Amino acid sequence: MNGKRTVDYVNKLNGEKGIPYIDVRLYKNYQEVFSYGVSDAGEVTGKERLFFFSATKPLTVVCAMRLVEEGKLALDDLVEKYLPAYANTYLEGEDGKFVPTKKKMTVRHLFTMSGGLSYNLQTSPIREAVRKTNGKADTLAAVSAFVETPLLFEPGERFEYSLCHDALAAVVEKVSGKRFSDFMAEVVFKPLEMTDSGFHLEEKGMYDMYDCDETGKIWQMKPYNRLILGENYDSGGAGVISNVKDYAKFAVALANGGIGENGYRLLKAETLAKITAAEHAEMQVKNTFTCVQGADYGYGLGVRVRMRDTEWGLSKGEFGWDGAAGTYLMVDPVRNISVVIGMHIMSWPHVFNGEHLKIVECLYKDLQAAGVL
Repeated sequence: MNGKRTVDYVNKLNGEKGIPYIDVRLYKNYQEVFSYGVSDAGEVTGKERLFFFSATKPLTVVCAMRLVEEGKLALDDLVEKYLPAYANTYLEGEDGKFVPTKKKMTVRHLFTMSGGLSYNLQTSPIREAVRKTNGKADTLAAVSAFVETPLLFEPGERFEYSLCHDALAAVVEKVSGKRFSDFMAEVVFKPLEMTDSGFHLEEKGMYDMYDCDETGKIWQMKPYNRLILGENYDSGGAGVISNVKDYAKFAVALANGGIGENGYRLLKAETLAKITAAEHAEMQVKNTFTCVQGADYGYGLGVRVRMRDTEWGLSKGEFGWDGAAGTYLMVDPVRNISVVIGMHIMSWPHVFNGEHLKIVECLYKDLQAAGVL
């Protein structure tokens, strides 16, 4: 597939909007059928090392669901079973007084971003946990500090983009008896031969990183992940460093019923079906975050889920997520198609909002033109 429509569109994003780096790769079944990248820094190889930020979340979901498959974890288990600090969650009342929550937080609430947590890593308890360990607070210690401040709402009340998947990583640690980064390496990275993916990789090899503002101005910045609390903290919500070609091995497995190109069974097909069943059929818009991919999406167990087909061929049931620097995962399990887009620009919705899906539309129309769809 020559992908002329997609190539032209990516070039337009680079030339007219000034997006400094975009890498687009599409796989059908296990075959890469399209790849194209542009960068102000030179040739794009697919091996550029990037902070994947929240594109970590689908990896964390898979790790936790492996434990569900094995009967070691249940979605409706109370979080306090694994994280004792979560036994005493509370709210701030209208009079300013603290009151215990009426509902208990469950593992399902962590998956679905409905636990009542925020995305504030600067609370006094979290800062103190980091300070007293000289910046070496581990995942369990930091996550326990999340609930030393009031929850935003009763668990299960609504969707709120938050640190829920960081807490889920701590649950995985307790259940597996292994550090979260080690468990992910054991069940995802090593068996899928993702040799360039991991936590706490050397940042000196990171690809150029950028930031932008609402005026469209883009500037280069020092590569930095502010969501990592230290070398012992494995962020299940934002900690993975990878590159497009490596992360695509994960995407391909998801698009092919949970089986990687090398035959490794990452997840059972029925488990993937649970992940992509919309728990929030209509994501509430009055949140600190909504799904930037559009109104046609709900939210499943840690992934966006498309609620209806598009006229240009994207299937109902497509799922995935994106990251704070613009990385993007798209899985169409109906057509066994996966797309990974690499970017490295913080605050990207200012200059790129809606563009991921427009790139996917170009890809699908190119596939149709080539007779692949």
